[in-house]
Amino acid sequence: MRSTKSLLAVVAVLGLAVAGCSSDEAPTPVDNGRVSVAQQLTNNDDVFEANPIYSPDGSWILFESDAAGNMDIWRMPAAGGAAEQITTHEGFDSSPYWSPDGGSIVFESDRSGSKNIWTLDVRTPGAEPVALTVGSWDDGSPAWSPDGSRIVYESNREQVSGTDLWVSPSTGGAALRVTETPQGVYHRTADWSPDGTQLVFESNRESDSAALFTMSALGGAARRITPLGGYEGHPAWSPDGLQIAYEGSAGGTMDIYVIEATGGEAFRVTSNGGYWPRWSPDGGAIIYAVYGDSEPNIWLVQVD
Repeated sequence: MRSTKSLLAVVAVLGLAVAGCSSDEAPTPVDNGRVSVAQQLTNNDDVFEANPIYSPDGSWILFESDAAGNMDIWRMPAAGGAAEQITTHEGFDSSPYWSPDGGSIVFESDRSGSKNIWTLDVRTPGAEPVALTVGSWDDGSPAWSPDGSRIVYESNREQVSGTDLWVSPSTGGAALRVTETPQGVYHRTADWSPDGTQLVFESNRESDSAALFTMSALGGAARRITPLGGYEGHPAWSPDGLQIAYEGSAGGTMDIYVIEATGGEAFRVTSNGGYWPRWSPDGGAIIYAVYGDSEPNIWLVQVD
């Protein structure tokens, strides 16, 4: 059975999508000519699987799953094979991301009573997760910088409503607030450019709809790169820095789209639905999860 929290997580994503579609701005047409045949990597309809991401060397796929009855972090060989459970705590562990050297992971967890950011050395057997952030607020959706020195995440600290982006040293220390906007505005699911100088993230800062924005990793002005065609979120920067993949509802259903990092015309790359996209290390494919009639499974689609 899927855990209650995993169901709530999907409902929250779907709720943002519905909110995006209620905008006064009409969805923008997209080029559908690049849709490829998708390959299904898992077929576990009795469990919840989400947020897949390749290891930097392409040998592993990290993801969250409630296969053991609770939401934990798992990994499976990218070439196929049995999945291995990485975290085993009774708390809710989700949104995993690899360190650039592949030796550690970062994830969000409520194991301390609040949702904070944790890191784990996956090369050392028996290693325990270490709290990167500690507080009564909620932190989530962490992403490790390409040089390994920083971790960006969303947080509702210092806010009554909404979330901002914060960056902490990966070894711990004082956090830098990257965005600061009015109450009720959220910035979330950030990812780094390959050179570590910019962030891409989703936000409702310009409309009730969620759109994608880029900005300096040190803060400053943000630039919208997607057309507010319904909900647009969970962006992932391509390894060459030229494109950004994301989930979007412009076509009426949630699918995976790709747009140039500078903006422009987006094109859809899936036709079977899609959430939580991440690029393969060589940039030739995108891994994602599909929320179907029962549970999400992990899929892969080739990208030209």
